[in-house]
Amino acid sequence: MKKLLFLLGVILVSITGCKKDNVQDGIDHQLIVDYLQKNNLTASAKHTGSGLYYIITTPGDSTRALSTSTVYIHYVGTLLDGTQFDSSNEYSEQPIQMVLSSSIKGFAEGLRLYGKGGKGKLFIPSSLGYGSTASGSIPANSVLVFDIELVKFI
Repeated sequence: MKKLLFLLGVILVSITGCKKDNVQDGIDHQLIVDYLQKNNLTASAKHTGSGLYYIITTPGDSTRALSTSTVYIHYVGTLLDGTQFDSSNEYSEQPIQMVLSSSIKGFAEGLRLYGKGGKGKLFIPSSLGYGSTASGSIPANSVLVFDIELVKFI
């Protein structure tokens, strides 16, 4: 009997956790679609199966970074309301260096869509960003928008 109650508890937690994630994913998706429509970006935006939306303004060359690559990038990170929370220019006029595997999931996935010299915009749902946890000036469950330039990678 105890095993059955334990198993039912695990199933209940799993189901309610999935529902919460699915609800937030739906909210984020609608927020991104509304933003794209409001800013006349729908025609140029594409999305991946993970929920990431992206716009490629300059594709760059044909090679793509790996999840283990070190990338050199310029970026500006904002919330959907335009509030800037980060910019590579705050640190240096030179590109910022980072290992993709150490960044948030949406950033790592999105940058791999561009070749060296590529430019564009990433719309990262909260599940691929910081999720339900606030981070610095980024509120919990925030969609993140990044204007990016992938200068190079190794």
